[in-house]
Parts: sequence; structure tokens; C-alpha cells
Amino acid sequence: MRTIMVHIMVTLDGYAAGPDGGLDWIEVDDSELDGYLAGLLRAVDAQVFGRTSYDLLAQYWPGAQQDPATPGDAMLAPLVNGLPKLVLSSRADVELPWQPARRIGANLAAEIDELKSEEGKPIVVFAGARTAQEFLRLDAVDELRLLVYPVMIGAGQRLFDGVPAGQWQLVDAQQFPKSGVLVQMYRRQ
Repeated sequence: MRTIMVHIMVTLDGYAAGPDGGLDWIEVDDSELDGYLAGLLRAVDAQVFGRTSYDLLAQYWPGAQQDPATPGDAMLAPLVNGLPKLVLSSRADVELPWQPARRIGANLAAEIDELKSEEGKPIVVFAGARTAQEFLRLDAVDELRLLVYPVMIGAGQRLFDGVPAGQWQLVDAQQFPKSGVLVQMYRRQ
């Protein structure tokens, strides 16, 4: 049985995106953080994105593999591009040009049960606060990893809005001194 992990970037004040959906606060140059992310990508079988996040990332990562802007992009792009992408969308006719990809969301609870019943490495919910919230609402998350960035943006989309209360146990934390990013890893109790 495989597990589902939510791995999402948040600000110190709990936002997963700015007021306009902006993510400019996540731009850091940190080779240790890039190495951590590469290790995570190697340890999963698939990545889940909300449709909006998928569309945004599809504009960036294929080109980053051809012409990386940073050494981190050169390391991460082949991994991000090569992993299967599960795209949460209510639209059955959604176009998914960034492959390999398939849509999920027709009956998300049943699809999650099916994914979890399969053998394999974990599946990571990577992008989209609303997508992460939906997985948390469905009680489908086995592990929660928060990449806490040392910024406060004051407004935007909070990660835990509308998420039911629950107990989580801190199992590990890792600091990246160059960027100040802290990864907090929790498991459901």
C-alpha cells in the first residue's frame, strides 16, 4: 500500500500563495534545498497538481530542461518533467500537454483509495493549496511536509483554511541555512 504526502511551500504567516496567486517569495538560490527536492522526486512514483498549478508549471519546467536558468533547475527539471503528473480537475476535457499526465477528480475519494491500494513509492501532492486542502479534507494525507520560507506576505491563500482539525506528529525537521528554509515533516497520529 502506498502513501500520499502533501509537500507544499508556505510563508511564516501560513500562506501558500500571495493575494494574486503569486509565488515570487519562493525564489531562492540554495543548492542544499535543491538537493533535498531532487531526493524527494526520486523517492516518489507520481506528483499531484491542481489544474492551475499544472498549467503554470507546464509553462516553466519543459523549457527549464532545455535551457536551465540555474544549476538547481538543471538537476530538478528532468525529474519534474519525467514523473507522472496527476492533475486534479473537474473538467473531463482538460488538455494536458505536459506529459506524462492524466486527470483525476471525477470521483476523487475513490481515485485516492485506488492510488493508495496500489504497490509502489509514495505519491506527492506538490502544488496547489486548494488541491492540498482537498486531500486533507478527504483525510487522504499520510505525511505532511511544510517548506517554511522565512518571509511574511500578510495576505493571500492560507494553506489550512477549511481543513478539519487533526493531530499530527513531528517526525523530522531539516534546516537549509543559506536560504533559511525549514522543512517540517509530520505524520498523522
